[in-house]
Amino acid sequence: NHLSIALLENGRVVAWGRNNVGQTDVPEGLEEVIAVSAGGHHSLALKANGEVVAWGYNISGQTTVPHGLTNVTMVAAGGSHSLALKSDGTVVGWGRNHFDETSVPSGLGQVRAIA
Repeated sequence: NHLSIALLENGRVVAWGRNNVGQTDVPEGLEEVIAVSAGGHHSLALKANGEVVAWGYNISGQTTVPHGLTNVTMVAAGGSHSLALKSDGTVVGWGRNHFDETSVPSGLGQVRAIA
């Protein structure tokens, strides 16, 4: 909430707005970014190598990127959760799961986009 984020042509990220929990503190040295997403109080960046970088408020684990997460092609930040779309068409979710927002339906595949 109260957060904006931009991806520059050179692959760097700029964030602004309310910064009470680090949500606009872009990690130093973050480069080669191809996509960004702003959540409730956290942000996600997708690097060209398929790596996800997250920062901001982490009360529900929404910035704790799952170990071994690779081959990501798209990211989406929710209120207190995060999603990643992998190149094989599967979706990985982490963070708050109060309303099953990170409980990816069994057998879900061939996904083209997430939000």
